[in-house]
Amino acid sequence: MGRPIDDDKDRALIGLLTANGRMPVAEIAAKLGVSRATAQARLTRLERDGIIKGYTIVLGDAAESPTDLTAIVLVELDVRKQPAVVAELRTSPEIVSCHSMSGQFDLMINVRAATARRLDETLDWIAAIDGVRRTMSSILLARKFER
Repeated sequence: MGRPIDDDKDRALIGLLTANGRMPVAEIAAKLGVSRATAQARLTRLERDGIIKGYTIVLGDAAESPTDLTAIVLVELDVRKQPAVVAELRTSPEIVSCHSMSGQFDLMINVRAATARRLDETLDWIAAIDGVRRTMSSILLARKFER
């Protein structure tokens, strides 16, 4: 695990890249009030320390199929079997992400499926995994914003 972010300039740099992951280093430097070399060195250090894990794109609504369905699935499980359950979940291409959580449920899973039938099959598959005690699912209707 990397070190915590301990500097206002690092936080500002991360904020700039969060808003625009393609921002040139020269522009970052200008906005931070530092030299290009200093901005590049900070960026390199944040990457090396694991604070910045990578750069990615966020697909807009136009890239999604109008029939795609997304659901959030809350999972209560036998916590002793969590590693095996997570390993099994990782094999499904419909599962976009899986997070452990505190509270009544142990996992929160983001599922995306091309059809209602495929979503239903995926939800049944999740519920049948050894170690899963129960699930609760909600289908997402619309994205209001994303960062």
